[in-house]
Amino acid sequence: MKITQVLYKQHIGRQMKKIWYVKRERQINNDKTDKYLFRKYGIEVKDALEVSAPKQTFTKIKIEGLRPKLLFDETHPDWKAQTCLIFQNHNVLQEGFCQAQILTNTVCLPDSSPNYIQDSLPELPDYIDNIVKRIIYTSNIFDAHQDKLPKIKDPERPAWVFPRTYGLSDCRKMRSLSRKILQLCESLSGPDIAKKRCILYDGITKLNLEKDSDLFQFTLSSDVMIMSASPLKPLESSDCNMEINLPNIYPLHHTINLDQTNIYKTGDIYRILYPTAVSATTPWRNVHTIFVHYDPVEVKNLTELSVTESQILGRTMIKAYTMAAFCARQKFGSSVKKLPEPVTLQCIQSDGKNYHFFIFQLNSLDANDVSVKNFWYALPPLTLYKKAEYLNAKPVVMGYNPKVFRRILAFYRNDN
Repeated sequence: MKITQVLYKQHIGRQMKKIWYVKRERQINNDKTDKYLFRKYGIEVKDALEVSAPKQTFTKIKIEGLRPKLLFDETHPDWKAQTCLIFQNHNVLQEGFCQAQILTNTVCLPDSSPNYIQDSLPELPDYIDNIVKRIIYTSNIFDAHQDKLPKIKDPERPAWVFPRTYGLSDCRKMRSLSRKILQLCESLSGPDIAKKRCILYDGITKLNLEKDSDLFQFTLSSDVMIMSASPLKPLESSDCNMEINLPNIYPLHHTINLDQTNIYKTGDIYRILYPTAVSATTPWRNVHTIFVHYDPVEVKNLTELSVTESQILGRTMIKAYTMAAFCARQKFGSSVKKLPEPVTLQCIQSDGKNYHFFIFQLNSLDANDVSVKNFWYALPPLTLYKKAEYLNAKPVVMGYNPKVFRRILAFYRNDN
């Protein structure tokens, strides 16, 4: 056994730190040495900091051309007296789908309406389903990208802190799945249909709307938008279904839960990575189909309550209305109210697993005229898969539904 040095019971370093901690507040007694040196020898005592680092004075130089600091009050250049009610990408409506119907002047068509999508699902060979399953594998399991996932909360133990987990975010899964499915749709449709389509990603649309002396501004993003060379045919004539009334949310007002601001800019905006793709001279001027992704991390209520399915559908309707209004104002002018012809688009809302399919027909941009309403038709929702995860260290996709891709392909191919 090696003989080591005997250690003392007291740690000297710790004792020295304790002494410095106790005596750090001790005041130094003034023995008046500085006055004695100055009176007898004429030596002036100064602070060491004044000699080593003297205080410097700087003169402020005013440079012309620099913008002053903006204050978010009445002095802001974009300040306006009229309050604007805004709806952005992360917002949901308090009353959900019914409130969205009132804001957009939209009624739901009955199930007896003609459904040319449901009756025209294409027949595909079995190996196509294997390709779709492979897309689900690569989008949900085999992607090596790692993000910090949201915090895990247990309602029964709200104070318990779980360790942070890393993996694929829901937003990345949805984007990867949509892009690869659309790529497969282009391959199966052939050049005759693919040359009539133009797929755009991450566009931002701002729409201004007036209703009952209130100013609304919808600033929303289009996750995926398919443009077409020819417009879709309307579901119904704009003069029919007059007996369908808008829902009533009394005693609540249709502006409930909307953010208010006095700092805003008027005018419609459409911004995208490729501006020439949505210009007035492009052959793909018509909005064909939009994909609306629902990310529970981004989309939240103002309260701590969870987002309901009605609120998700209401957000989807607002997005479909905004995209259709952008297309209508680009075709017929920014001041158009009642459209010369309806603007029809298809909408696919998804959270990566569950898919909802809708058809929206815009007949009028006059939100105050209830005599001409817009139409909304919903198809039965479908679930693409039940589970896509590792089970006993093996990648597994369970509960695959082949009808989902066939309906997406039917939406992509639709020219009626």
